[in-house]
Amino acid sequence: MIRTLMGGGGGNGGGGGMSAERLEDAAPSWEALAAKLDTASTDDERAFRQDLESGRAARACSLASQRLFDLPDGEAPRLTLFRDTAAWCPYCEKVWLVLEEKRVPYEVKKVNMNCYGDKPAWFWAIQPSGGIPVAKLDGQVIRESNDIIMAVEEAFPDRPLLPQGDPRVRPLLSLERELFSAWFRWLTSSASEGAQRANFEALLRRVDGELAASGGPYFLGADLSLVDCMFAPFLERMAASLPYYKALTLRRNDGWPRIEQWFLAMESRPSYRHVQSDFYTHVHDLPPQIGRCQSVPEAEELAAEIDGSDGSWSLPLPEDDGSLLQPLQGLGAGADAARREAAERLLHNHEAIGRFAARGLSAPGFPPVAAELSDPNAAPAEEALPVVDALLRHTTHALLDGEGDAGAAALSPDTLSGGIEPRAAAASLGYLRDRISVPRDMSYPAARQLRAHLNGVIEGVGAKAAAAAAAAS
Repeated sequence: MIRTLMGGGGGNGGGGGMSAERLEDAAPSWEALAAKLDTASTDDERAFRQDLESGRAARACSLASQRLFDLPDGEAPRLTLFRDTAAWCPYCEKVWLVLEEKRVPYEVKKVNMNCYGDKPAWFWAIQPSGGIPVAKLDGQVIRESNDIIMAVEEAFPDRPLLPQGDPRVRPLLSLERELFSAWFRWLTSSASEGAQRANFEALLRRVDGELAASGGPYFLGADLSLVDCMFAPFLERMAASLPYYKALTLRRNDGWPRIEQWFLAMESRPSYRHVQSDFYTHVHDLPPQIGRCQSVPEAEELAAEIDGSDGSWSLPLPEDDGSLLQPLQGLGAGADAARREAAERLLHNHEAIGRFAARGLSAPGFPPVAAELSDPNAAPAEEALPVVDALLRHTTHALLDGEGDAGAAALSPDTLSGGIEPRAAAASLGYLRDRISVPRDMSYPAARQLRAHLNGVIEGVGAKAAAAAAAAS
């Protein structure tokens, strides 16, 4: 379904008419775009790649291969975290969040989930079940997420997350499992729809009540604890999946105001803010992991908003006035910063991204994998690469020119390159748009901007071709 949304994403083989010989390349060069980004960036943004490489960035990042925090120079981290490449796994997320909150130095090794690829032989050697996450702490392999968390809490007693002797902890963790079970049963079943909804909403009221009783904003009061880290991955996935499949919103719902306050408190933290995903990623990463999710007809409008098929991924994007299904207000990223982040990701890896987008112009890979939007065995349409590259440069140009007249001009038919077949542009850029994953590739605000600007280029190429056809008739 997603491959056909908004005119993109389906492979058609043979380059889809994307002949480099017909290309009239009018896009700025990557060098010119890099200079434009550098001029617009803040000092922190310019230092992003250096900070990432050093392991001492101020915030979490899915791209990091190491996080050193206050570890003295020359010392190696005691812990290695083996987590999934796409950052889909909720059990990896809670370990990741604990490490970030405790500022435990760690290295990262990424492996595929079974639903989108194969695991290397070296990983099977340390984890015979293939399950993730896995950690190696002081040489000891730990194979379950909760065991990893408790081992970390014991080995790194600074910044404790588990208050000793607090009688609220065990009942709250039991409530988290009860809420998870009710959500999972309802999401994957169409039986007893009304009863399951009522049961889940009653559990949400209990969760909201516990947050109220603590004084908030966290489950044990003013300070984040291990309880919050355990609730976070699945409350996040509930907030994404239930509007899409069951027409129930968790965010900005007056029925459970303390849950919204909890989300905002979590999003204020540089750990969780940069670890959490977005609604679109989750609603499409869940079925490959847990099986088919069952929808109700009342959810169609909300699902269209999350998928962008209602026009919500179109420029100009609205500001968050309190009506967005997935809030932006707590994320601390303005539209200009989000566009620069998206542009930086394209600039840094444009050759590989171009090859990835060109898969949309070739046949699907074989054998397929369980995740609909993963296609690890696909090959790009090589002959289309120069045209796809030009389209990505136009996208980056529009991101950097921002809102207003300059941004509109960057996407106008007069500015865009000629000789590009609209359906082929939609297939390649649509393939990329539908596979932008948060937080693997970038933050939610940046992904939102990039998806909309890819659509802007698709629309502009179509308008240019239509104008040319009209002039020729």
